[in-house]
Amino acid sequence: MRLVRIPSWRAFPVVLAIVLIVVVFAWQEYMGLRRSYKEIVAAGATMPDAAAQQNVFLDAYHNAVALEFRDALRRGGVSVFYCNDSVMGGQGDAEPRDTIAEMLARLTGLDIYPVSGAGYTAVLFREYAALVAKAQNKPRLAIISINLRGFSDDWLFTPRWEYAVTTAYLRLLADPPSPADLPSWIVSGQWDPAAYWQRRTARPDPSYDALFEKLNAGREALLAAPPPSLSPEELDRRRHFIENYMTHVTPEHPMLGYLLDTARRLERAGVTVLFYLTPIDIEGGRRLVGEALPANVAANGRVIVEALARAGASCLDLTTLLPEERFVDREYACEHLDLAGRRRVAEALAGALQSRDAAATRPAPRGAAAK
Repeated sequence: MRLVRIPSWRAFPVVLAIVLIVVVFAWQEYMGLRRSYKEIVAAGATMPDAAAQQNVFLDAYHNAVALEFRDALRRGGVSVFYCNDSVMGGQGDAEPRDTIAEMLARLTGLDIYPVSGAGYTAVLFREYAALVAKAQNKPRLAIISINLRGFSDDWLFTPRWEYAVTTAYLRLLADPPSPADLPSWIVSGQWDPAAYWQRRTARPDPSYDALFEKLNAGREALLAAPPPSLSPEELDRRRHFIENYMTHVTPEHPMLGYLLDTARRLERAGVTVLFYLTPIDIEGGRRLVGEALPANVAANGRVIVEALARAGASCLDLTTLLPEERFVDREYACEHLDLAGRRRVAEALAGALQSRDAAATRPAPRGAAAK
């Protein structure tokens, strides 16, 4: 049997047709992937109907905050962004509800974009930093609050405060599809786009039980030995102080790791960062818990400030900035502040930023350039 050799010029149209078919197929698949991505992003930030459970409403709300921030980045509308939690704003109608961000903007003239919500911590902030790092129009400054209550495992590993849905959503926003995704999309066999994107944003869930058993040893001892002289209300508030602030912070603490991730991502993106430790009612804690509380707060603050400094980020310690009367929601031993307290935080941040700007513009000592 003789093989008939097709002249190369006759084979060319066949090869070209095959290539075109493959390209058209790949392009259609890629456009389908893009469409599914946009649909999932839109659905994730759409408020559900009235019959939905509260956690579904909350997830949609926080996703919408993230999507609005992504869109503002794309417009170039974020010059300074400020990450905070519920401490950012007012807690009652007895006085103006001005936020720390609003007061800081008035003091400095900065155009500040706030990103804040109840229980927001670096669990979310590091994902916002990843979104910023991939943006074409990057902010020049990030201000990030650190609430020591977020280092307690009662907060860090409570489902409401883990924000797993919004964390995955932020990863989705930071990693939109590109043609390079097409091979993995095809190879994955996940023809359901939602399953594919869920796999893309999933991360392993590590266990820290053994670590927190060690970090909470002193805390548990205090909880087990309440003073008999305190009233039931004082005992309850004492318990809050201990649960919120008596976890030890060590270099292996996961929240510290999240903060360092946040600092590194922003530093690599060329964004200047100012961290600060939010004020705590040290006076109330000392009265109900004893000297162990201010000592632990101070020790934890040093660990955090020093770790961030080694990563090249500055951190302002404001834990002892305010007297007891500036704190509201007193029965919960939390960090919510009245208007005067929020104004004082804004003034401290404004002073730190102005000192940094002055140092950056100060001329070098004579002869320094020659060395």
